[in-house]
Amino acid sequence: MNAISEFGIWLIQTLQSMSPAFDEPMNVISFLGTIEFYLILVPLLYWTVNTRLGLRVLLILISADFVGTFLKLLLHQPRPYWVSDNVKSMATDTTYGLPSNHANDSLAVWGYLAYHVRQRWFWIAATVIVFLIGVSRVYLGVHFPHDVIVGWVVGGVVLILFITGEQRLSPWLSAQSAGTLIGMGFGLSVAIVLMGLLAGAVIAGSPDPVAWASFAAEARSPAGFFTLGGSLFGAVAGFVLMQQYARFRTDGPWMQRSGRFLLGMVGVLICWQGLSILFGLVTADETAMGYILRYIRYALTTGWAMFGAPWVFLRVKLAERG
Repeated sequence: MNAISEFGIWLIQTLQSMSPAFDEPMNVISFLGTIEFYLILVPLLYWTVNTRLGLRVLLILISADFVGTFLKLLLHQPRPYWVSDNVKSMATDTTYGLPSNHANDSLAVWGYLAYHVRQRWFWIAATVIVFLIGVSRVYLGVHFPHDVIVGWVVGGVVLILFITGEQRLSPWLSAQSAGTLIGMGFGLSVAIVLMGLLAGAVIAGSPDPVAWASFAAEARSPAGFFTLGGSLFGAVAGFVLMQQYARFRTDGPWMQRSGRFLLGMVGVLICWQGLSILFGLVTADETAMGYILRYIRYALTTGWAMFGAPWVFLRVKLAERG
């Protein structure tokens, strides 16, 4: 173990020895960087605040998570509790450690929201949230400090590139036909999957050390790339279809907005968890068919959020046409 990792182990032990009273709060803070949280945040923004903001938050999340997951595979580095018995594992994760996607994703998402809101108080709040999410991952023993720092750097780079690309590409994208945009979304989603498979092939000849290989039994699975690819295609296709057939206004009384959110989340849970159970009866997740069904499941989940739910909102009078 190198000096940086040894320092990380020492810092984790120091944090974990402070007080068990921090255990539950740190788990709650860590939740703010999970897929479950983003499955709440993105629909909330999209259905009740601003559709374009909700879409772009989802797109920057997918972008950041793709870069982070791709780097995880190429670097294939362990997590603290994989290599040290002195670290108490208060959470578990089957992916590699470097960089931290909790840190990466949260900086990209909250940084983009702060950029959009453009209020000093929100910048401060976003900074605190991102920092605490990073600290929580170290405290819980699932990341070295340098995993988190690199994650922040990656998230910052993605944020800058996303904002720059958004400013330059938005006029051109707005001029494209619906079919072209949907085709581009599908093409990019396939590229995500292929890049993930390529990363796996690159490291195929570099087995993990025996000392912690058992912890990383699922770390080389390409499932995450099928998740991201499906999510991207569903988001792009769904947004384009919404613009064509179910354009809606996100304003209205808060009771109406709450109704949209609650009804929409029922659909999200059906697509995300319901299809997971259903597809699990068809085939195992870690198979070729399982990966394809995972792609379909996430495409339907984001497609529902972007198009299916708005279409229903208009039919049941929970939203007005935009």
